Amino acid sequence: MTILIHAINDEVIAYPATLDALRQEFPNSSFPIEPTAEDLAPFNRFFVAPIPAPSCDPRTERAEHTPTLTDNGWQQTWTIRAATADEIAAYDIANAPEPDWMGFGIELTSNPGIAELYAVIPAPVSNGLSIGLNEANKGDPRLFSVLWQQLLTSGAITSELLSDITSMSAEHHLPAEFVNGLVPDSGKFIS
Repeated sequence: MTILIHAINDEVIAYPATLDALRQEFPNSSFPIEPTAEDLAPFNRFFVAPIPAPSCDPRTERAEHTPTLTDNGWQQTWTIRAATADEIAAYDIANAPEPDWMGFGIELTSNPGIAELYAVIPAPVSNGLSIGLNEANKGDPRLFSVLWQQLLTSGAITSELLSDITSMSAEHHLPAEFVNGLVPDSGKFIS
């Protein structure tokens, strides 16, 4: 990739600069498809020698380049800075694993506490929880939320079972809103 700089008397006007911007600024000038340094110099545009970016942690660091004038012309100079909290959050969102609803469901049904819970609650409620969990997987947790909150209020869910299910939800990368909604008074499920 060709990197240009717009500089006058060694003062940076624009970096990076592009051939498209140069052509727009000088619409009555003809430029070769691949201009040389001599073609660009009268327009105060110069090539910047690319230097490979240094390695950095893509989550917590950012490699940024600036142009530096050397005896051999302009070249990239790299610095590494700490990523901001917003950049880390955006990275985490972009690189978050997909929710594993199927794995969560399998682990959930193999939990002895769930078998005990299903043995003491009415069949329509246990069926509703299963259907509600399937709907939550599709983005609509309302049925699951209503039944879950009823069970929490009734005391049918032990603190140990609540802890197990909350841990399993997080381990299977279920949405934070869903995981938080499992705990009483921590917030609402996504709607």
